[in-house]
Amino acid sequence: MTYQTDTMLKLVEKLFQLLRPRMCQFSQSNKNISKHLFEKARAEENIHFLKLQREQLKSLREKILSQKNEVTTKIIKVDKQIQSLEKTKTEGSQMNHEQN
Repeated sequence: MTYQTDTMLKLVEKLFQLLRPRMCQFSQSNKNISKHLFEKARAEENIHFLKLQREQLKSLREKILSQKNEVTTKIIKVDKQIQSLEKTKTEGSQMNHEQN
């Protein structure tokens, strides 16, 4: 029985030796898959944040353009008031000049 036990142990030991490279290979394969999944998830997260940033920048650009338009409108309004005042002033001085 000792001979059979020894033989059996040697056989199991040999079997483990044969399986070890496969187990290491399986482990490496799992590592590669895990790394790939991590990188994919990281890329998806980056895409998500880039989309958020794009929306924020788009909103900010629209707000800036809106404010620019408001300022331009106010400038035009002030220019018209200035022209109106200058015209009134010119007409007033011509009337004063004619009266004298």
